[in-house]
Amino acid sequence: MKFLGKFVLTLVVLGAIIVGGAVILPGITKNRQSQLAMAIDNVNPLVTQETVYASTSAKPVRQFIGGAGEKEYTYRLVTYNAKGEARTVVFDAQWRLKPNKFLAITTKGQNVESWKAIGRVPANVQSNLAMS
Repeated sequence: MKFLGKFVLTLVVLGAIIVGGAVILPGITKNRQSQLAMAIDNVNPLVTQETVYASTSAKPVRQFIGGAGEKEYTYRLVTYNAKGEARTVVFDAQWRLKPNKFLAITTKGQNVESWKAIGRVPANVQSNLAMS
C-alpha cells in the first residue's frame, strides 16, 4: 500500500512539473533566438502556430555560405501578430529580401515555419510596422 501511495504521488508531481513547464516555458522562450528556445517551443504542445507580420526594411544581420555552397542571409525582424503584439524572430533566407515589402511569417513559438511576401497586412499591424 505504501508503494502505491508513493507511486501515485510521484506521478502527480511529475505531471505537475510537465504541465507547469509547458505553461511557463513559452513566456521564458519568447524573443529568445537560441536553438534551445526553438527546440522547447517546437515540442511544447501548448505553443500554437501563429502568423506574424514584418516589414523587410531591416538589413540581414549575417551573410554566410550554406551547405550547398549558396549564399544565405540571416534576418532578425520585429514582427506583429493580428492583435498588434510585438515579437522578434530570426530566420534564414536564401536570398536578400527586397526592401519596403511585407512578410507573413508562420511561426510556432520562436520557430519560423515558413514566410512569404504579401501585398497588404491587417490595418492594426500596418500602423505598428510604420512606427517601428
